[in-house]
Order: sequence, then structure tokens, then C-alpha cells
Amino acid sequence: MSLAEELLEWAEEELERGDTAHRERVALILAQIRELPDPESLPVGSTQRFLAQRRVDKLAEKAEELGFETPGKALKKEIGKQIAGHALGIEL
Repeated sequence: MSLAEELLEWAEEELERGDTAHRERVALILAQIRELPDPESLPVGSTQRFLAQRRVDKLAEKAEELGFETPGKALKKEIGKQIAGHALGIEL
């Protein structure tokens, strides 16, 4: 699943949560992500793919402020938790 697809899925689920201001910011991100083509559907090395990926990355940054976790960030968090637990000698 691409970052754009994960961001889209997150935004659709997030519209049902939080207060009105939160939902409005998520709705804005959702509208913008729907307008963009999925970067993975564009030709490799093309300017269009680069620009689409850049826009998705910027939207992901905005979404992170609202609680979205990129797959890489979630993986790093889990690895860090496991390492800390191992260093402390506890099972997590």
C-alpha cells in the first residue's frame, strides 16, 4: 500500500473522530489527496511522479500533526520500544 493510499484511508477513518476543527483539517487533507494522482501510478523518474510524491509527503507532514503515523515512523517506534524493553530486561 502506498503512502497516498494509507493517508487516504487514515483521513476517511479520522473524519468520524475528534472535534469539529480536527475534522475540518482532516477534510481539507482528504480533499487534497483525492485530487492528486497516486505517485506509484505515474512513470518512474518522471517529473509528474516526483511532484506528486512531493505533494503527498507535504500532506503526510500535515497529517502527522493530526495524529497520522507513517509506516516507517510506526516501525521505528515499535523497534525502539522492543529495544528499550530488552535493555530493561522486561518482556513487551
